[in-house]
Amino acid sequence: MTITINTPKPVPVIEAPAHRLQQGGRTVYYTALPVAQFDDTLPEDFNTEIVTDYNRRFIPSHAKNIEEYLRETDAWVLGPVTLSIHPKYVEFEPYPGQSNDDSPIVGLLRVVSGSKSYLHVLDGQHRRNAIKNYRKSQLLDRKEIKRRENFELSQMPIALYEEEEPSGIRQMFADMAKQRNMDAVTKARFDKRDPFNEAAEEAMTRSRWIGKYVEMDRSTIARTSDKLIAFNQLATNLKTLEFGYFGRVSQIRLQEAANDLQRIIYEGVKWIDDFLPKAREEYDELSRLNIDPAYIPKERENTLAYNGTMLRILAGAHYQWQQHRPPLETDVLAAFVSNMNLQPKAKDSLLVECGVLVTEKITLNARRQEVTAAINAIVKGAYSAHQPSTATTNN
Repeated sequence: MTITINTPKPVPVIEAPAHRLQQGGRTVYYTALPVAQFDDTLPEDFNTEIVTDYNRRFIPSHAKNIEEYLRETDAWVLGPVTLSIHPKYVEFEPYPGQSNDDSPIVGLLRVVSGSKSYLHVLDGQHRRNAIKNYRKSQLLDRKEIKRRENFELSQMPIALYEEEEPSGIRQMFADMAKQRNMDAVTKARFDKRDPFNEAAEEAMTRSRWIGKYVEMDRSTIARTSDKLIAFNQLATNLKTLEFGYFGRVSQIRLQEAANDLQRIIYEGVKWIDDFLPKAREEYDELSRLNIDPAYIPKERENTLAYNGTMLRILAGAHYQWQQHRPPLETDVLAAFVSNMNLQPKAKDSLLVECGVLVTEKITLNARRQEVTAAINAIVKGAYSAHQPSTATTNN
């Protein structure tokens, strides 16, 4: 007598429609999973060897920032999470009526039982962790409850690569890491959730002179450039004028700024068109004259006024000056700055004393400690220069 044992068919960890295609000699599947299944399926312990062998270092603060983004944003967007898996755990059944050549083929993807521990997160471990924490976080109000209900109805895109060798998985991650950088100027131009990016765009239009000196394609200014400031730097300076030279601005303060956007734009343009030309002859020339494109790169050898860090220092000093009580006229600060020695190699410069300028160099040290020292030194110097006239007036 023959006994037949029916072995239960493994329950797939993933079963979803997918595109199958070839990329760089590997088979890759593009699919999407409901948020709950995505959360239940992907590896989640970011302290295991699975992650440290095949992924970059996990940074909890980065995942927390993504979680807060999901909590606060209705029209959120998260890119595909990239996974790898050994081919023996993948089954794919093409839908009928397709030619079986190198073209993408649509079919049913199954990642079979027992394979969950062999899924490696190549790119997206911070997104994956943020989703898990967001789904179990405590909600504060009805708006957040509604937002998460909509989130639960969403799907997460996945790119799943077949790869057998651990060395191949690590190389895939290294290759992707080379391609993921987005320069700061592109982020600033496209990200309108930060109101200061919008303010910078509007300030360029309203200012009588700054627009033609803003670099829109690079995040920093090359010494040979005829531009004064990059767009992202302009947005940062407007933020400095509003909040000072500090660290990250909270989402609450950004929302308050968005509600007060027109005033911020007005104050920014006033700083550009009024304060800067009074503070330095170099800015006054740019605001009044039709400058030859070769003029600014040539003059960088003679003055630090065309340095992005110097502009940030002036924005920080302007903010700090206005915090004085009783308020002092910004013309006093402008008069002090106008007499500062901004020669790049000046040994007697105030900038040398506070460490932001090294006499052997023709640029400024942009480290936070030195920039803060320069802001404080300028404000203190301007206030000290103003005190004699104040005393005379009081007498």
